[in-house]
Amino acid sequence: MLFLASASQRRTELLDLMQITHKVIPQHFDEDSIQSQDPIECSQQIVKGKNISARELLKNNDKDTPIMTADTLVFTPSNKIIGKPKDHDHSRQMLNEFSNQTHSVFSTVMISNSEKSLITTCKTLVTFKELSEDEIEEYVLSEEGVGKAGAYGIHGPAGKYITSISGSYTNVVGLPMHETYELLRPFNLA
Repeated sequence: MLFLASASQRRTELLDLMQITHKVIPQHFDEDSIQSQDPIECSQQIVKGKNISARELLKNNDKDTPIMTADTLVFTPSNKIIGKPKDHDHSRQMLNEFSNQTHSVFSTVMISNSEKSLITTCKTLVTFKELSEDEIEEYVLSEEGVGKAGAYGIHGPAGKYITSISGSYTNVVGLPMHETYELLRPFNLA
């Protein structure tokens, strides 16, 4: 059994595809408390904070069960970390910045129990076509990008705007499957 301290439906779906038995549990870490502008350092600090928070919320009889936490950050072509859009205007701004550009997506995954803690970060490059104002507006108004880092989901309609990716596709979805599998193995979960 694995505890997943994430509300992300995509992460649950990807673990299901990997046939990993898991249970979603809460965590209350404030991601905005991390100020680092280095995407690897930032995402690693966030998953560590989430992991500690989730472990503190567990009952004593669950303390030895491995906990997995993950975080996905988008690093813009102008070298800024961006999260989820605050509103439609913020979504438009993000998509305009991605238009005809390549940006980076970083996902960090951590699994820990009372004996060990393993962490890995995966980087993927994503290139968008040149987006027209109409395409951006249509996508923003579809609400498809709400709650998603970078204001888009590669697994949905935004995929039609992406001309190439270099690296893990599932990383951009929210959980790099291969890297996660390699972390699960030492815990005898895969």
